[in-house]
Amino acid sequence: MVVAVCGVALVTVAGAIAPAGDYEQVIGGRADKILATVEGLDESHRERGRDAIVGFSRATNAWHEAHGPRRRELKSAQDEAAKAELAVLEGELATIRGAFLERLSGDLSPKQVEKVKDGLTYNVLHVTERAYHSMIESLTDEQKAKIHDWLIEARDLAISEGSSEAKHAVFGKYKGRINNYLSQQGYDLKQEERGWQARRKAAAAAATSTTTEAK
Repeated sequence: MVVAVCGVALVTVAGAIAPAGDYEQVIGGRADKILATVEGLDESHRERGRDAIVGFSRATNAWHEAHGPRRRELKSAQDEAAKAELAVLEGELATIRGAFLERLSGDLSPKQVEKVKDGLTYNVLHVTERAYHSMIESLTDEQKAKIHDWLIEARDLAISEGSSEAKHAVFGKYKGRINNYLSQQGYDLKQEERGWQARRKAAAAAATSTTTEAK
């Protein structure tokens, strides 16, 4: 399944870190690593961007600590009252995301903001997109655009999840949607994956052979 081959190992963002000082150090260090990948930032914009990311990490961590268990219960319920309550909670999380992106956009260009989103989600969007393109070489431009739009949507939701596993789960949901779409488009995903794996093995063998001959 594509869900498996496109997956990447993630690390916890808002995990249970008991000492407050340690937590602040972790989220500050994470913000620094993300911003190190963003080109064209002057020192003042970098500092304000760091403050925005750290503040967002605090806000999402606090929200998930307060509402995470209830949110999980509501997601497994089917009645209308549960759906309504869940919609309220999701709205609160969307508000936190919106405020963060608005603050970030005050100092960063749209391209730089996209880079921060990628950093917050471990570049899963691009890793997954490349995997689909490599696995199915006959994708049309329209199909590639559809995949890209869904992965953008997944990333923009995943930035406010409280752990690597939860971020990955958001992408997993959208990968399922993409897989269904591609199946409807006539692709046999199992066959496409087998072909992809065979091409990768052949490329690795060729690279090894070239290295051996060079010696």
